[in-house]
This record gives sequence, C-alpha cells and structure tokens, in this order.
Amino acid sequence: MINLETLAEQVREAIPLTRHLHFQFARFDGDSLTVIAPLGPNHNDKGTFFAGSQSALLTLAGWSLTTLLSHQCGHPADVVAVETQLKYTLPLDTDLRITVTTEQRQRFEERLGARGKASLRIRAIGCGDDGKTVCEFDGAYLART
Repeated sequence: MINLETLAEQVREAIPLTRHLHFQFARFDGDSLTVIAPLGPNHNDKGTFFAGSQSALLTLAGWSLTTLLSHQCGHPADVVAVETQLKYTLPLDTDLRITVTTEQRQRFEERLGARGKASLRIRAIGCGDDGKTVCEFDGAYLART
C-alpha cells in the first residue's frame, strides 16, 4: 500500500501545477480520502478561493482516491479522469477541505483484478472551516494495470 506522503510527492513531481496548490492528503480510511489546501496560495482577486484551484484539487482528489484503491487491492494502476461535473455553491474565504468517496469500491476492485481495468465513479464535496458545502464534484476515472 502506498502511503499518503509518498503519493503526494509523486503527484507534485509528475504534475508541476500541484506544487503551487500546497495541498495535503490529510486522511485515507480505506474508503474515503480527505484533501486539504490553504486559501493563501489559492486566492483570487476577490480574496476568496480561486475556482480554478478548487477544480484542480477536486480532480486530484478523485484521481488520488482511485489510485489509492487500486494499490489497496493489490493492483496498482495508471489512472485517468474520463468525466467530471462540478458545481460551485458558495464563495470560500477559508481553507478548503475535500472529502472524496465512492459507492463502487467492491465492484471496482473486482473488475480491476479480473480484467486489469476498471472505472470508478466518485463524489467529492468541498467545505470551508464552517463545514458548509462550497463545491460539489462528480467524476469517473479509469484505472488500468
């Protein structure tokens, strides 16, 4: 199993943009992943969290959950985003906390093991310090061993 800090280092090395987001993988419990990022390097001209940073972080969260689940089931895979949908619900003037989950874990792991490829639908919710939802993200990722 890959640990969170190793994964974060790999992401920063492979995707230069992510170095500027100052994200951290805060927690992975085997089913869900929490990603946090500070407002400071991600603010826009209004002093709120830049929508482009939110989009990048949400996409990264889904990719990371898919990658972690592939490692967890013993089939490390290359992962790509194939479909995303994003909705911004409130402006954010604090740090961002993203929780990404899936209801397809078992099916994903079975198909990845049997076929060497599998898709995974994820749901990510971004919240501010007050716990209010500021963005909602649905995505589909493809993993191939």
